[in-house]
Amino acid sequence: MTVRSQAYAALRICYFNGILPLWRSPLLIAAVFLTPFSFLFFLFVIAPRSLFPYGVVGGVLFTALFTGSGMLNDCAYLRLERQLQQVFVASPVRPIAYILGMALSELAFSIPASALFLAILFLVTPVGLLGLGALLGIFLLTWLMATTLGFFVSTMFSQLREIWPIGTLIFSILSILPPIFYPATVIPAEWRWVAYFAPSTYSAQLADRATGLGGAITTGIPFLNSPFFDLGMLVAVTLLFGLAAVYLARWRER
Repeated sequence: MTVRSQAYAALRICYFNGILPLWRSPLLIAAVFLTPFSFLFFLFVIAPRSLFPYGVVGGVLFTALFTGSGMLNDCAYLRLERQLQQVFVASPVRPIAYILGMALSELAFSIPASALFLAILFLVTPVGLLGLGALLGIFLLTWLMATTLGFFVSTMFSQLREIWPIGTLIFSILSILPPIFYPATVIPAEWRWVAYFAPSTYSAQLADRATGLGGAITTGIPFLNSPFFDLGMLVAVTLLFGLAAVYLARWRER
């Protein structure tokens, strides 16, 4: 198959797993929006008003991160329960086209919720066009990072009962514990280094800088305080998970 054919196959997979289910069951949008909105609601009720914009930015990133959880569950279900992945193995569709198509389908689920959070963001803090463009770029990088990780993990197990709790655990840790819904400065200074182990921390710090919120981790090492370090780490982690998804994932059943 040519590159054009592979791209068309990816779009058809996106339609099958993303657009068509949303068209038939619009309530699925509410399922994506409910969890981050719940966090935002409690932040609005119990936290100082100064933290609310961080929560809104966190909602945008949360929808990007949880595409990874959807990717993990959908790919595992189609591989183990429906045996659909074996159809693509036997077809000319390449693994990268399948992964991209499934990732685009998860992006389709996240776009309505992300758009709503962006609308709320414009209401609570001024964000220019440059900041909006940077935020959208960070969103897409986070989506790629999360979905490639989700696909890779989905191929590591042989039973659905193992995957659902593990997927929820992985992406809950990535999207709740790191400084996404709150500024990193809230973390005690002696423990801020721990946040660097979560790749979502780099997304959050870039997003906070792009929207003019600040509140990034400060250390005694100057280059660690730079947005270029956060961007480099986010790109590196995204490439790492992408390579793992393409070359190390269990594409064929053994």
